Amino acid sequence: MMRGLAAAVLVAGLVTGCVTARPPASVDVTGRWAGLWLGSGAGLIPREEDTTLDLVQAGARGTGRLIMEGALASHSVPDVARDSGLTGMKMLFDVSGNRVRLWHELGGEHFEAELVVLGDRMLGYVLGSDPPVRFDLRRQIAQVATAPTAPAPPVERPRPVEAPPVAIAPAPPAEPASPPRRDAPPPTEFRATAGVRTINFDFDRADIRPGDAAILDANADWLRVNPDRQVLIEGHCDERGTAEYNLALGERRALATKAYLLARGIAETRMTVTSYGVERPLCREKAESCWARNRRAEFLIK
Repeated sequence: MMRGLAAAVLVAGLVTGCVTARPPASVDVTGRWAGLWLGSGAGLIPREEDTTLDLVQAGARGTGRLIMEGALASHSVPDVARDSGLTGMKMLFDVSGNRVRLWHELGGEHFEAELVVLGDRMLGYVLGSDPPVRFDLRRQIAQVATAPTAPAPPVERPRPVEAPPVAIAPAPPAEPASPPRRDAPPPTEFRATAGVRTINFDFDRADIRPGDAAILDANADWLRVNPDRQVLIEGHCDERGTAEYNLALGERRALATKAYLLARGIAETRMTVTSYGVERPLCREKAESCWARNRRAEFLIK
């Protein structure tokens, strides 16, 4: 079982106290969000289970219900979520910019989560969960039923006069199209720039470390000074694990980096993310010193 599709984590820059004033809500999350919660079960066995989040927003606050299927077998999920079963938990939430803070109606000490909204996708994690419990949700579009219409009666049309056949030379065979490479822009458009630096990650994690947060702060300063520049964020991994898992992990690292820069005021329209998994290592030695260099998010500037 793949251990993750593309879950992301909210980063250290969103911790209480880093921002003196919370911006007003810039998104409306009313509706149903469905997807996965990703965590660990007994014996740290990776788990992927369905989850549903129904929200009703009024201004910057709202109420909702969270259902986490299969949570009973995961000790890292808070007890209140494990015991709620398919009836779910009643939740309260507030929205600041594109960030959502979600907590149990009886208080955040029972259950609390931080999420970020990226278009029709919501990514986040349960605060205090160890091992981490993450969410990867998609907005569900309501389907409107329409009454079937009766078929129109057939219309008799005049039969066309048949023209004599004309010999046509066969068309030359089409050139085979090369498969597209994810959604990454052509590499010639983006280049490495001394003003922005690479960050690194711990093994099998997509969390922004405190030392790398300082690097991202400097990168955000550079991007603010150069508002006409676009940035491509590439997620990379070391060679351990399957190619599919590392491709998803590289995407989580790129998305976590993008979420940090969003919180620092860099417009989402200026940032593009892609993942190369294990395909572009900086070194190929089978040692931790080499693997640590390959676990990274790189920045290319246009």
